[in-house]
Amino acid sequence: MRSNTPPNSPNPYLEGEGEDEFDIGDIEEVIELDNDTDLQDVAERLGAAVREEEDERMDEEQVDVTDMATLVFSKHKGSVFSCSVSPIGSIAATGGEDDMAYVWDLNTGNVLHTCTGHKDSVTCLGFSHDGSLLATGDMSGYIQVWKIATSAKIWEFETGDLNWLTWHHGSHVLLAGTSEGEVWMWLVPQGNTRTFPSYGSASQCGALLQDGKRSAVGYEDGSLRVFDLKTGQVLQHLSDGLAHSAPVTSLAVHKDNTLLISGSLDGTAKLFNVNNGKFVGTLDCKVTASSAEDNNLEMEEMDHTVEAVSFCPMMPNIAVAANLAGYVLFWDVTSQVTRHVIDQGCGSSQLIWHPSEPILFLAGLDGSVRSYDVRSGEPLAKYTGHENSILSFSINKDGSALVTTSDDGTARVFQVT
Repeated sequence: MRSNTPPNSPNPYLEGEGEDEFDIGDIEEVIELDNDTDLQDVAERLGAAVREEEDERMDEEQVDVTDMATLVFSKHKGSVFSCSVSPIGSIAATGGEDDMAYVWDLNTGNVLHTCTGHKDSVTCLGFSHDGSLLATGDMSGYIQVWKIATSAKIWEFETGDLNWLTWHHGSHVLLAGTSEGEVWMWLVPQGNTRTFPSYGSASQCGALLQDGKRSAVGYEDGSLRVFDLKTGQVLQHLSDGLAHSAPVTSLAVHKDNTLLISGSLDGTAKLFNVNNGKFVGTLDCKVTASSAEDNNLEMEEMDHTVEAVSFCPMMPNIAVAANLAGYVLFWDVTSQVTRHVIDQGCGSSQLIWHPSEPILFLAGLDGSVRSYDVRSGEPLAKYTGHENSILSFSINKDGSALVTTSDDGTARVFQVT
């Protein structure tokens, strides 16, 4: 890895607005006192992009794909939609179209636990911050939590159609969003519940701020809201002319608790100050007319949906957006000018970061994972083996292994070079 990382640009939006460390007792206390999605759109959007990719491949000469995986997990029947790697040990979990979730060993592929009882495809799952619990959620909204040490189910709940599910990063507090627009929060396994009301639009995606006190939510109508987890109050709201003109597909929060970036079907990413509610700017992620001409494509034929956005943890003044047209854009947050634009030849379904290096990994709809050096935008590696699009992936704590899941019915483990 290169060590000559350029200095970050000063960012007026990020100075002097940090938050104190969160006190998880505040959140647990308030939900103890309070006892009293549209995933189908995502599937259709990714499915359309996948079909286009498949049609293109069928028109080309068949080329054998080199399988670089060190392990192939093939217990699922049908597409494998979700995966998570435990923060402790060498354990992965995957959920699929077969209404099943499996917990398995990354080194051997042996099944450690089978999560039964789901009523629909398992599209959301994740380990808690300490790796002791696993939450699994299906499209119908049935959520189960399992204790890893004993493989026992310790909690369950049923909501409306589930769009997203995430753990708090400091406690056994679980958050979820539904197609009815509600956002739920539970203390597990006690089951104490808080519901954040619907605003008439599906809750498409959500993220917890680093302070642990607030949650950001993106909606089908293009709006964004920031909630106080303790009081349930809406702290900030971006809507009307400043919000997206189409559903929000992805969002991420800056590590200093100030900025939010969101991606949308409208082909843009938005920057939003979560502390004062100020709209910071719009990042246009559509390819230029010249780029489309160079690729022999008509602009109207290209899907500019921004499927994944994030801030670089190692270089916090860099934001990244990846769209279904196959472009990856690296932005300088302060100037809102692109540093690098990469045409990787296929759309991306998800992005993740190396835990200790400025390296970006992208899950491709062509079945490959690609990695890039954020400093230069140069490609570093390509991991192949899947025969169909990658729908989800995760990286282990030390950054040595990737776990991917695919429409081809398998999960694979790749050693990171």
